[in-house]
Amino acid sequence: MRHRDWATRLHQEIQAASERPFLWGEFDCCLFAADCCVAVCGIDPAADYRGRYTTETGAKRVLLNTHGSLEGAWDACFERVPVALRQRGDVVLFTSDFGRCVGVVWAGAIWAVTEDGVARVAADPEVCWRVDNVKGG
Repeated sequence: MRHRDWATRLHQEIQAASERPFLWGEFDCCLFAADCCVAVCGIDPAADYRGRYTTETGAKRVLLNTHGSLEGAWDACFERVPVALRQRGDVVLFTSDFGRCVGVVWAGAIWAVTEDGVARVAADPEVCWRVDNVKGG
């Protein structure tokens, strides 16, 4: 179940990240999306990853050894829903100029980490997860 004030918490999380630059292992797309999940429902999908990498190569290695893929990591915490049914607070996977990324749905857009901080990104979501604290619920 989402926190009663999840929308306020999520908005504050996005706002706080708006000027925070990208940095592997400290503030990358997955860690931002995970922080948003904590704000929405209290689950940290990145709990097994935090502090374990500092480079793109390290992130890929930890991901491969822990869940096998981005999809596997998010599937471990949340149920997938059709992309057409995405709603505020959900996490989506998309392909950017930098590779595969995750972002958060908010205010009719996808918000993700850019080099200069979190911003709206133009992206076509490929996979969507409903952020809630009960997988299968």
